[in-house]
Amino acid sequence: MNLNELKTQKYAQKLNDISDTLQQLIWEMVEELRDSEQRYRSIVEFAADAIITIGKDTRVTSWNKGAEAIFGYGEKEALGQEIDQLIAKETVLKEAAMLSDQVLSGDSIKSLEAMRYTKSGDPRHVLISAAPIKDDDGHVEEVSLIYKDITELKQAHEQLVRTEKQATLGIIAGSIGHELNNLIGGLLLHARLLKQVQDKPEKVNEIADLFNTYLEKVALHGKNLLSLSRPSKPRFEPMDLNSVVNETTDTLILTGVLKHFKVERSFCPDASIVYGDRNLLEQLIRNLEINAAHAMQPGGTLHITTRLSEDGFACEMIFADSGSGIPREIQEKIFQPFFTTKSEGQGTGLGLPIVKDIVEKHDGEIKLESEVGKGTTITVSLPVAKDVTFTKNIQI
Repeated sequence: MNLNELKTQKYAQKLNDISDTLQQLIWEMVEELRDSEQRYRSIVEFAADAIITIGKDTRVTSWNKGAEAIFGYGEKEALGQEIDQLIAKETVLKEAAMLSDQVLSGDSIKSLEAMRYTKSGDPRHVLISAAPIKDDDGHVEEVSLIYKDITELKQAHEQLVRTEKQATLGIIAGSIGHELNNLIGGLLLHARLLKQVQDKPEKVNEIADLFNTYLEKVALHGKNLLSLSRPSKPRFEPMDLNSVVNETTDTLILTGVLKHFKVERSFCPDASIVYGDRNLLEQLIRNLEINAAHAMQPGGTLHITTRLSEDGFACEMIFADSGSGIPREIQEKIFQPFFTTKSEGQGTGLGLPIVKDIVEKHDGEIKLESEVGKGTTITVSLPVAKDVTFTKNIQI
């Protein structure tokens, strides 16, 4: 064997070695891919959330166990069905179709709350996340949809709202009971005096004026209790926000919640007309003012201001107390359910989350500023009802 043949043989051997190594590496990569795909399929298949893919025609191409559990359709029933016709019925059908068009156009969606329906027609509250699956040219081939069932969470939230209303009612009712006893005691005393001064017209008129004042306060307490017992379904109408703030604050002063504090009010008449649910707005104001009272020592000051926003599109309610303030590190947590800075037995930690929820129902915004030792300021912005001709003499 000459030198060239020997070199050729060595090169061939090296190529064979490289080929064997490449085959081994490829085989290992294939095995890893198979294992990875198997793990992925297992995760998707047995996830608690509904993980669904749809084609460009919005028909179902994959349907996992979570989808079966949430919506009640088996995989064979669902495959090939149009997704919106399958789980979006009645009033949400149009909204679902718009969502499908949006993701098929290439947009992603993250945690959109919506209503969908099971095979038996039961409504389910879901959080929808969606992402397009594109080809190499950037065209949408399929869409991946994830539905997280939050029905029980929503029911729990509604229960929390009822719990907080009951807690608020307990505070108000206890104060009202105390004040009503005082008022009724005064009325009974002056009723006895009337029998003794029947022949003194001036004294009778004076006592009659006192009766009128006391009875107006009793009526205000009754109005406050009625507002707490109204149904919670929002009913939006144009209203004078200044009037709502003023009357609710008067009630808390009369009931004793704000009785030992200085309350300063500054209202802007140009900023007061909004669309809102009076019962919800009263609840919002009560919660913020009760929180302010709990944060202050007797003799503290609560400044209540209304003003027009700089762009003129919103009415701002500002509640500034001279209380202890909130540390910066926990300010982001105060709108979370059950988080409270109050001492045990004073608060449920649900007031501010409910305030935030009411603000969002009115398409508004809420902002908090606080400094330890100097107090807290909460600003609530609500859209001005600019298309309403409003006369303040009209009772709404």
